[in-house]
Amino acid sequence: MVRTIPVDPSQQEASAPDDPLAPIIADFRTAITTLKAISSDRVMRLGLSMAQLNILYTLKRCGEMPMSRLAEMLNVSLSNATGLIDRIEERGLVERSRVPEDRRIVLIRVTAAGERLLGELDGLSDELLRSVLGRLRRSELAAIGSAFASIRDALTEAAGRLPDRHASSIPSPRSSSTLRGVERATATPQEKD
Repeated sequence: MVRTIPVDPSQQEASAPDDPLAPIIADFRTAITTLKAISSDRVMRLGLSMAQLNILYTLKRCGEMPMSRLAEMLNVSLSNATGLIDRIEERGLVERSRVPEDRRIVLIRVTAAGERLLGELDGLSDELLRSVLGRLRRSELAAIGSAFASIRDALTEAAGRLPDRHASSIPSPRSSSTLRGVERATATPQEKD
C-alpha cells in the first residue's frame, strides 16, 4: 500500500516567498501524487502493475499497434514489453495477432475485457473526484472549473509545440511487403477499402 505524507502549506510558501506559482505547483503535485497513490492501490488490488495499466491505456488511446512500436512508446526493451504483454494477455485484457503478409510483425490490441476494466477504473476515479469536489461550494467549483479549462488549454497548446517523438516511429521494414503489412494492419476500416 502506498502512503503519502501531507505537505505543510506553510513550508511551501516559506520555500519560495517571491514566487506566487510555487505553492500552486506544490499543491497540484501533491494532489496528483495522492490521486496516483489511490489509483495505484486499486490497481494493485486487481493484480495489475502500473506498467501493465499504462500499456492498457496506451493501447486504448492509440489503438492496435505493433509490439515494437508499443515497446518504443513505453521506452522499454522489446523483451520487457513482451513480458508485460504475456502477463496481461493471460488475464484476457489484451490479444496478439500477426500480420498475414509478414508474420514477424506482432500486433497488440485491448480486448473487450480490457476495455471494461479500464472503464471500471475510470468510473472509480470519477467517483473519488466527485466525492472530493462535492465538498466544495458552487463558487469554488466554478473557479476550479474555469482554472482547469485554462490549464487544459495551455497544456494542449504546449504539447502542440512539442515534437511528437512517436509520430514517425514505424518499425523499419525488411521488405516492401512488411511495410504494406503494417499499413494494412494499422489502417482504419475506411482506409482498408
